[in-house]
Amino acid sequence: MKLILQIAFGAFLGAFASQFTFDAWRSHQEGIAKAAEEKLQAEQEKVRLEQGERIRALLMQGRQGNTPNASKPPAGFVPDDARGP
Repeated sequence: MKLILQIAFGAFLGAFASQFTFDAWRSHQEGIAKAAEEKLQAEQEKVRLEQGERIRALLMQGRQGNTPNASKPPAGFVPDDARGP
């Protein structure tokens, strides 16, 4: 009877240790994945803000008249769909 109890106790401790190890490893991997996701989101946010600043700067240049009029074609411009004589 004593041997059976020792075997059962050993099996219980083994299962408990494996479950604890599995949970610790899963938590560690989730932390790594979460950190990578946060880094990716921060980089995407940075790119989005930089694009917004560039767009804002272009719009301000357009309002100040620093850029040539986009609706007026340059001299000597011939559209692709123009028909020849």
